[in-house]
Amino acid sequence: MSSPNTIKKAKKLVDDDCVSKIEDDLFQIRSSSDPNKSYFVTSDTCECFGFKNYYKFHHGNGQKANCSHLEAIRIFKKENSD
Repeated sequence: MSSPNTIKKAKKLVDDDCVSKIEDDLFQIRSSSDPNKSYFVTSDTCECFGFKNYYKFHHGNGQKANCSHLEAIRIFKKENSD
């Protein structure tokens, strides 16, 4: 389960139109902290530092790696489903 802060950041990414759908399961998300940076994200992977280091930070507590960019895709898909 994602933290409330992660969900809040994800919602802001969606609300600020930072999420672009490239293909069915490929999205580009602009960084909220650096306007010159963006990440390519699928439904279960992200290029960002937080995702890559999730297990190091959370000590492999049985949770699946996550980040605000993955949550943003979930919110985006939910808001844009037919």
